[in-house]
Amino acid sequence: MAGPVSDPEWGRASLRICDAFTVQGQPAGNGIQFDAFYKANTTATMLAICRAVEGNHGIRVGEADSEEDSIPLVPVIFYSQLAYQYFTSILNGPFLKACLQTELEKVGYKEPVDVSVESWDLLVPNLPEMEEESNGRSRIGLDRVAGWLEDKALEEGGPSQAKQARLSQQPPTQAELQEGPLKRHRARLLQHKYSPTAQTWLDVFVCLERGAAMVTKGGYKEGEGVEHLLEGFVLLEFVSPCDADTILYGQSCLHLDKLQLDKLISKQLQANPNSTPCLLIQALQLLYGHSRQQAISHVINIVLQHGETDPMYKHLAYIYCALGYTIWQTTKQPTTALSVFASALMYKSDHLLTLFFTAHCSMDVSVPQAIQQFHHYIHTAPTDHHFVPWAHYCLVTLYSQQDPSVYRDRILHHYNMAQQTGRNRLPVFVRVPSDLTDRARRVYEQVMAQTE
Repeated sequence: MAGPVSDPEWGRASLRICDAFTVQGQPAGNGIQFDAFYKANTTATMLAICRAVEGNHGIRVGEADSEEDSIPLVPVIFYSQLAYQYFTSILNGPFLKACLQTELEKVGYKEPVDVSVESWDLLVPNLPEMEEESNGRSRIGLDRVAGWLEDKALEEGGPSQAKQARLSQQPPTQAELQEGPLKRHRARLLQHKYSPTAQTWLDVFVCLERGAAMVTKGGYKEGEGVEHLLEGFVLLEFVSPCDADTILYGQSCLHLDKLQLDKLISKQLQANPNSTPCLLIQALQLLYGHSRQQAISHVINIVLQHGETDPMYKHLAYIYCALGYTIWQTTKQPTTALSVFASALMYKSDHLLTLFFTAHCSMDVSVPQAIQQFHHYIHTAPTDHHFVPWAHYCLVTLYSQQDPSVYRDRILHHYNMAQQTGRNRLPVFVRVPSDLTDRARRVYEQVMAQTE
């Protein structure tokens, strides 16, 4: 109900606000019901709703559509896709309800409320079989919005819950059920087969088991399995010595014999000192420091000398990423690490781990640059990629370092997205570190307090 917006209407939603003790429109408590309060205080209530909902310049609240003895429906109008995305983000989190509660208390309604969307009415271009109204504009109803959002989610790497449920109910394949040291980890992903990320991990677990079997079957005398082990490292995006030690020797992982594997690699290098698979798997197990940095640099030099004939040439982006991360952890010099990450992206522009490290490393160099890099990573990565929640939490803290009042909407959006993607993370991924979540939560609480 604020001033008019000159941009064309992008879509709208019918918002239902009711007493928290109301179930499906039927009173279930002794408190003052919201619909009765609204009818007695229509103007004040609508102004309170406007103050709570119109947090984005592209959102306006229209006149409520209320019939006798019914809870009013409040139209929320979007004038851009960004406004729509902002509204959906605050709708899915606690922010919108908290703002409504605060504003309604100011006009005398102190009972808890619930808020939900009764229907969507989006102006989505290029959709088939859309209804055309008398003004020539095409609209889609709730049923078609659901289908469009489902297709849109698939395009962005995140299928809908309906498709997830259908795909997760498919029987496991023989490869997924086969025995092996990583069977327990594969079993944890069977309910997430809809996810391209989970499917990649399932395939990689089989690859790692194949490599381990080739190494152990010959009594640690044949080196052919080393390349399969490295293939698994690359696809799992493991670059730290802790990751290497866990996957190779951990009791819950491949549980290889370290002494025997070291002897096998040394034997292979005696026969071929320039065997890059052996040199790389050796280097990745070294602790952070100058020796590890030199060892990975040596692998890169040999691969570049051999060119495309080298088996590790196709993995140069990963190797440069491992080198950049080693430099970052060893020297704490972000500019040097960023230069190496740039080299990795020259070989694979969408290498997700490098994109995330580039953004994270940029936080020590330039806040605007880090924000841009995190947005690039989020746009490129599937929604269930390991570091997507981390990126959203980082963006919350980065926007707070600029002007929280100006970037309030984005702070709220990324905080809600961080929580949502964190809850939906694959079971093989660890939680976001508490120091990062705590910093973001404090920012969120400060922004919430400023709206009261």
